[in-house]
Amino acid sequence: MNGALPIAANISTLFRELPLPERFEAARSRGFDGVEIQFPYAESAEVLARAAAAANMPVVLINAPATPPDFGIAGRPDLKGLFRAQLAQAEEYAEALGARFVHVLAGLLPDEADHARSLSVYEDNLHLAAERFHPNGVGVLIEPLNPSDVPGYLLGSFDLARSILRRLKPGIGMQFDTYHAARMELDLVDEFKRSLPYVRHVQFADFPGRHEPGTGAVPFTELLKALRDAEYGGWLGAEYFPSGRTEESLYWLADWRAAMSASRLDETLVPGGRVA
Repeated sequence: MNGALPIAANISTLFRELPLPERFEAARSRGFDGVEIQFPYAESAEVLARAAAAANMPVVLINAPATPPDFGIAGRPDLKGLFRAQLAQAEEYAEALGARFVHVLAGLLPDEADHARSLSVYEDNLHLAAERFHPNGVGVLIEPLNPSDVPGYLLGSFDLARSILRRLKPGIGMQFDTYHAARMELDLVDEFKRSLPYVRHVQFADFPGRHEPGTGAVPFTELLKALRDAEYGGWLGAEYFPSGRTEESLYWLADWRAAMSASRLDETLVPGGRVA
C-alpha cells in the first residue's frame, strides 16, 4: 500500500442534511475522493450524473435496486423476471454514473424457502449480472450481512460468501464491511485475510452503533495495517451513520490520510482509529 488509499463517502448515509444531488460537492469539499450511493433510483440518472461531473467526484459503487424491506431479490426463485427488469435499471444508472461496481443483494428468504435452490438461483443471477456489467468495465459485488440486523438474509456469513465466490467467475468479488464482521463477533483482521482473494471493495463503520471511526471498538489500526501489508489497491467506503452532523463526524479523515501516507501508521493510530 503505497500512499493513502482513496476514500469514498457513502452519500446515502453521509451528508443526509442535504438533497442527494448536493451531496457530491459536499463530499468533495470535505476531502473525499469519490462517492458511493446505496440506492440512487429516486433521482434521475441524468441529474445525478450532472452533479457527479460538476463536483468531479467518481461514483465507486451503487447497489442494484432493492425494494424495502426485501434487501434484494437475486436469491428469490419466484422473482427471476423482476430481477432481470431491475438489472436493466441498475445497468442504466451504472452506465450514466460511470460506477465501478454494482452490489447485487441476495434478498430475504421466506420461512418456507428452499435454501439450496435459493442459493442456486442467486449464483445464476450473479452470472447474469456479470455478463451484463463486465463488458462495460463494471464489477459485480456480493456482501455478507449480519443476521442480527438482517435476519433471514440469504448471504448471512462470510464463510458462505467465500464458498459462493470460489464457484463463480473471477470478476465477481466481495464487498468487505467492517461493521457486519464486527456485528458477527468475528476477528476483523483474520476475516479480512481469509477473504482477501475475493475482496474488491472495503466499507467501514464502527461497532456498536454503526457510527464514525473512534465511536466504538472496531480495531481500525490493525485493519489499516492489514490493508497495507496485503498491498490492497482498492477503495475504502465510509458507510456509517454519523453520531451527529456529518461534518462533525469527519475528524478521523485527516488522521487516516496522514497515517496511511507515512510510516506513522504503526505508531500514531490508537485502536479507536484516532491519532495518538
